[in-house]
Amino acid sequence: MVPEPSRLTLPDGRTLAYDDVGDPAGTPVVYLHGTPDSRLARHPDDGRAAAAGVRLLAVDRPGAGGSSAHPGATLAAFGQDLAALLDHLGLERAGVLAWSSGGLFALAAAPGLGARVPALTLVGTVPPVEAYDDPEVVAALSPARQHFVELVAELPREELAAEMAPYLVPDPLDPAVALDHVLEGTGPRGRAELDDVPGAAERLAAALVEAVAHGRDGLVHDLALVLEPGLPLDAVAADVRTVHGNDDGISPPAVGRWLAARLPRCAIEAVDGAHHLLFPRWDELLTDLAARLRA
Repeated sequence: MVPEPSRLTLPDGRTLAYDDVGDPAGTPVVYLHGTPDSRLARHPDDGRAAAAGVRLLAVDRPGAGGSSAHPGATLAAFGQDLAALLDHLGLERAGVLAWSSGGLFALAAAPGLGARVPALTLVGTVPPVEAYDDPEVVAALSPARQHFVELVAELPREELAAEMAPYLVPDPLDPAVALDHVLEGTGPRGRAELDDVPGAAERLAAALVEAVAHGRDGLVHDLALVLEPGLPLDAVAADVRTVHGNDDGISPPAVGRWLAARLPRCAIEAVDGAHHLLFPRWDELLTDLAARLRA
């Protein structure tokens, strides 16, 4: 049974769902999931956040989990939802930990949030669409992702998103199907990373089921937003740490180098691992981000 999230009614009447876990008096950190995912796509033991001195706010993006869809929204619009959440909780500022496509939403939100989000940690961030024009980035991707890059060049992003959705989330979907799908899609290194954390694969399966619990339109829109051009990287004033696994075919270190060349304050870290390195490195990532926020 998935615990019910907290819910905030936004100014336009939409609902924003989030889990508020960890240390209630700890350093606030917003966690942004990948695609297709939900707020549940995090380390299965929320006691780890408390041990790191972190109050973790894991948020469902619009159309995922318990959050209302936001048709027509831009990539940056999610920053307004995060600002409303911080206002609601009486928090002046917070860090952001973002995984995979969540990193693009974090970067798009950062200019509007300004000093309220002084530090970002990005883990396995998928490339901004402009990065696919860089031969070094494309050459470092897995063959499957290189094929995806070809499709990006050929199809409108809304059409490509609609075609991708059924491959990313099986239909019909139940917890057993979701678990099989998660395990099949990770590859050997990703599977090993999940195996390092008991319950991680099951948590990702639950996150997948929750992601489309109220329909798939939000998933398609989220996929299209990941392909939105014009990410304002030069306007990101936050201190950014971007972490990439040497064996990550989705977000290899070449993506980090591309980002670091365009972000005003960015440290890139290439580590031993693949796309699911978030899970075995969860404690260190939270502890480091909290320390940067307190510095």
